[in-house]
Amino acid sequence: MSEPVKLYVYDLSQGMARSMSRSLTGKQIDGIWHTSVVVFGQEFYFGQGIMASAPGTTQHGRPLEVIDMGETYLPLEVVVEYIDSLRSVYTAEKYHLLDFNCNTFSNDLCQFLCGKTIPGHITDLPAEFLNTPFGQSILPMIEGMFGQSKLSNGSSSIAPPPSAQAASMLQGLSSAAMSAAPTTVQPVQFVSDSNVMEKYLTQYKAVAVMFTSATCPPCKVIKPEFIKMVEEKHQGHDNIKLLGVVMDTGSPTFQSHKYNIRGVPTFQFFLNGKKTAEFSGANYAELKSQVDMLLFDAFPPHPHRKVLLRSIVDQPNVPITYAVPGKLDMIYGKLNTFLQEANIELDLNQKKVLDGSKVYLENPNSNSIDLNGWKLLLDQLLNKLKTDQLFPLLDIFKSLIIHKQVSDFYVTDPTQISKIMEIGYTQDPAPLRATWLMILRISCNIFANTSLSTTHFTSNLAASHRSELTQLLITSLLAKDAQIRQAAASLAYNCSTSIAIERLKKEEGTFKGMAEQEDDDWLVELSSAVLDALTKETDQEIIHRLLAAIGKYIFLAPTEGSSVANLLSALDIDGILNAKKNENIIESSKLN
Repeated sequence: MSEPVKLYVYDLSQGMARSMSRSLTGKQIDGIWHTSVVVFGQEFYFGQGIMASAPGTTQHGRPLEVIDMGETYLPLEVVVEYIDSLRSVYTAEKYHLLDFNCNTFSNDLCQFLCGKTIPGHITDLPAEFLNTPFGQSILPMIEGMFGQSKLSNGSSSIAPPPSAQAASMLQGLSSAAMSAAPTTVQPVQFVSDSNVMEKYLTQYKAVAVMFTSATCPPCKVIKPEFIKMVEEKHQGHDNIKLLGVVMDTGSPTFQSHKYNIRGVPTFQFFLNGKKTAEFSGANYAELKSQVDMLLFDAFPPHPHRKVLLRSIVDQPNVPITYAVPGKLDMIYGKLNTFLQEANIELDLNQKKVLDGSKVYLENPNSNSIDLNGWKLLLDQLLNKLKTDQLFPLLDIFKSLIIHKQVSDFYVTDPTQISKIMEIGYTQDPAPLRATWLMILRISCNIFANTSLSTTHFTSNLAASHRSELTQLLITSLLAKDAQIRQAAASLAYNCSTSIAIERLKKEEGTFKGMAEQEDDDWLVELSSAVLDALTKETDQEIIHRLLAAIGKYIFLAPTEGSSVANLLSALDIDGILNAKKNENIIESSKLN
């Protein structure tokens, strides 16, 4: 299956190059190009390292142009592995405006995906730019910011200094370039230029500024505390939530009238570029109070964090799995009986594969499993055995898939698992209890491997098999058999756990996933099915699992764009829970 590859093109100068380049350089330059690559529903680009976002949602806004680069036939897992291998190469520290930038990364990725390079007018722009008097005049300034350029021919050292107009142009270009690949990755920046400070105020949501001078004794006392405070607020976060700026008022480029500074130290606090508070003096308590207030206003906690929800918060985000294998001699014996009844005779290699799977389950360190042979054998037997004869075969698979070596194998191609899920909801379930149960347990066990479950069965990627898993879950929640319903409730809980883990990572600022599970339509579908099952359920253990799943579907859900809470309210979840409580089916403590 192929996947389209798109190149998104942005103009970092926001039209400045098009309007000013001819008068400054003598050449028409239509843009200062930043590019990113869109594939598998994600936009990859080089910024603070290699970044991934939903297409069109980066800080660069809407792309100026979208170029069709062709198609890739590489599977998602191979692409992710390749991008991960580049992370140690494409770091923020190595960014260079001329030599090693976003376009370098896009070019490498496009060549890997589909064997094509990005358009030459993009990659050739730095050399073209430097081959002008304007380019040569500002090369020393660029090299001062980003280091020596490979394009430098030595003439920059004797080039005339840039004019005031050229310096202004460079300031705009450098600000745009740093917004694409910020060299300011540290949470505290030391600034002497008011223009640089203005750039930070527009680039970061929350900024705390300390105005100081080298001759101020109180400044020397409070400055280390200010730096320490900002760094502590940043600890554990990949992105800078609070930027601290130390501004030297003694600099000749400092514009005192702009900030109305009458003495130092003075602290000013900015939210979305607007000043929200100010005080003067080395007052640590006031500083801490203002910093905390700024962060609260910039990143207000989720409303759920203001309520004591111990039953949800204390739940471990660990999937429910069926890790203990059954009696292997009995399971393999039953399978052999079914093979004989179906007149299926395994050849020597197939027997070796089947025997090797048993040895592996008895001792996973034996390395006796032939995974390619197992996959081929499983496909053949799925087609030859009757559906009601599949359960011992699927019982073996259920015990195999829990092991990382096996589940990693299926990360590259999970279609066989999807095919097994389809059996659970496309066949008449009445005579298939044992087979149906094993299919559900296999589905639960895939959650032991995060890459397998999130990428292929709970994400909204185009190649995901989420629809098969969802259909199996919805069909099974209302089964007549209690064991089937319990396994289905476990599967619903596992889906909620993958969503909860992602939300917690987002809250902590550590989420780096590329396959988001936060899909409102899917959550509405799951919640509706679980609540419908809860209404009819009388088994206490199943009810507890369904309640836990619903709790995680709601907990930390986005305050905007999420319909789950409104849906549950409309379906009278409070009335349903109170009815269960009055029937003594659930304990009051489970509702807190």
